[in-house]
Amino acid sequence: MSEDRRTGRLHRRLLALSPTSRGRRGVTPPAPAPVPEPRPEPNTTPPGSPNDPTHSDPGSAPAPPPGSGRVPGADGSPASPSAPEPGSEDRGPSLSGGWLELLGVAGSLLSLFTAVLFYFGWASTDAETKALGLRDTIFHLSTSDYLLRSVDALFLPAWLGTAVAFSALGVHRMVRQGAPGVALLLRAGRHAWVVAFLLFPLYPLTPTTFDLAIPLLTIAGFLFTAYARTRPTDTTGAETASVRTDHVRLWGLALLISVLSLFWAVSTYAGIVGRGRADETARTVRIGLPAVVVFSEHDLLIRGGGSCHFRVPMKDSAYGYRYAGLRLFHIAGDRVFVVPREWSPQHGTLYELEQSESVRIEYVSGGNEQTDECSSG
Repeated sequence: MSEDRRTGRLHRRLLALSPTSRGRRGVTPPAPAPVPEPRPEPNTTPPGSPNDPTHSDPGSAPAPPPGSGRVPGADGSPASPSAPEPGSEDRGPSLSGGWLELLGVAGSLLSLFTAVLFYFGWASTDAETKALGLRDTIFHLSTSDYLLRSVDALFLPAWLGTAVAFSALGVHRMVRQGAPGVALLLRAGRHAWVVAFLLFPLYPLTPTTFDLAIPLLTIAGFLFTAYARTRPTDTTGAETASVRTDHVRLWGLALLISVLSLFWAVSTYAGIVGRGRADETARTVRIGLPAVVVFSEHDLLIRGGGSCHFRVPMKDSAYGYRYAGLRLFHIAGDRVFVVPREWSPQHGTLYELEQSESVRIEYVSGGNEQTDECSSG
């Protein structure tokens, strides 16, 4: 028995000393012994040499940390995908904002001027042909014809407009310098748009005069009203966004009314010019228009109004009829418009001829002063 007890106690001690039994009883096994770190090799490179790992270039930037995605530049400076190129911040647009704004204004004014030229040419031609008892559509005028017919009549308005523009610049300089009486002028100018409306009761007296005066005064009144109402009242020049928006709207309304009034004035002035041209044409048909002679293979039935016709006596001639006492009225392409020398808007006929092999038209120099145009010779 004693031997068995001794063997059992020994067995229990062995179980207590085993790692499995200590883990089951909550005893933590001892940590493994630490592994000694390897010692760095001594640096045999002289300090300050390029091969020294501790050496750094004063002008170079430190290398970026791994995984940052940044690659240093060729000179050692850090670079990133969003970093601008050297000197790119100094390169601006080829044209400054002021030049672009000036080009925009010049283009707008050129477009408006071209539109005014075309409209004036059409309106003056329409008024002229109506005064002559005709219509401008008869003559097949092109866009260039309308533009060219408006040039000579717009010299005076162009000079007057230039003088008004320089006067406006002078007034603006006086306002900026604070000349005496400027404050009173601006207060009165806030209601300058009323002047044009005060003339409407007088319109029936001389419609043609007020047809030209009212739109011109409307342009001047609305533009000066917009100028007076948008002058800064704060000496510091600070304006809120709402105030600037109101100023833009006021200028937009003033410019719209001014453009409409400009075409009104142009239409009135074109009517005056067109009717004046028609009166001059009617007075000077005989001596003011070039004389023409028409040869035709067949009879064109041109009769009356001081014109005359003859049979061509030569048998071998390609033309059988000759017409004289005619005046050149207009040329459009291969079409020639002629009238008799005694033509008038009230009594007269306009003949349209097409130049071809069967019709020949001769322009006679000084023929309008001849008295024997209808001689058979």
